[in-house]
Amino acid sequence: MNISNIHDLPQAFVEAVRNDPYSAGTSDISVTKLIDAPQRRVLIKKYRDSIVEDASERVWSLLGQAVHTILERQDQGKSVIAEDRLYADVDGWKVSGQFDRMDLREGVLDDYKVTGTYKAQMDDHVEWERQLNVLRWLAVKNGYTVNKLRIVAILRDWHKSGVLRDPNNYPKIPVKIIEIPIWDLSEAQTYVENRVWIHQMAEQGDVKPCSDEERWFSGNSYALMKEGGKRAIKIFERKEDAEEKLADGCFIEERRGTYRRCADYCEVSQFCEQYRPDREDTSAAEW
Repeated sequence: MNISNIHDLPQAFVEAVRNDPYSAGTSDISVTKLIDAPQRRVLIKKYRDSIVEDASERVWSLLGQAVHTILERQDQGKSVIAEDRLYADVDGWKVSGQFDRMDLREGVLDDYKVTGTYKAQMDDHVEWERQLNVLRWLAVKNGYTVNKLRIVAILRDWHKSGVLRDPNNYPKIPVKIIEIPIWDLSEAQTYVENRVWIHQMAEQGDVKPCSDEERWFSGNSYALMKEGGKRAIKIFERKEDAEEKLADGCFIEERRGTYRRCADYCEVSQFCEQYRPDREDTSAAEW
């Protein structure tokens, strides 16, 4: 991957991005890659030397690395392990994952995230749930006991004014602890085995298109419009709900959602046959 600097950032910043020390160790696949789209992983491997990413797009990643480095200052001893990478063999592949902190006495596994306040407040954290449950599965495989999973979310866009505006829902401080549901270990084992198989098939040429979830599809919406009007009376997520409110002199306008990851956050979208901005209404099932 090549790092550009189109915004003329200080060279120290660019070099810090370029010299990212991250490594998945001696594994065939890491937990973050395992839970991600196989098509994206295959394309990154294929076009690695052609991918260009600007240093400015790594700002939040760099901040996250800085936070992790600082939190490594915590006391470590017999009861606490930090930044440890674990391995397990699955169907001929070695899977690895690195947790941020594990309290052996309490059986608590923590993962630090530098993220937005809106995302931290969401009820649905599917990606984090998958990641931490696979990390727990790895920990158990390596002889540890984990009874609780937590995301320690550091809110990069937190504002005190938000607390004043919405004191009942907005986080009181710029850190939010999110407890993650724990899977049964047999469920985690099945999930890991299935994901390894899917990635192995992708490497052999059987590449499945990315799902709407993997493409961060925003979803279609249905606007109730008045004849001759330019603004929606109301917008619905389901067409059936819009049809219930349909009255004389009104019509329903379908508004196609967007594939946000493909459009703005996938470094290989330019090499992907599935993503074509000129026909962005094409879903994974239709490809």
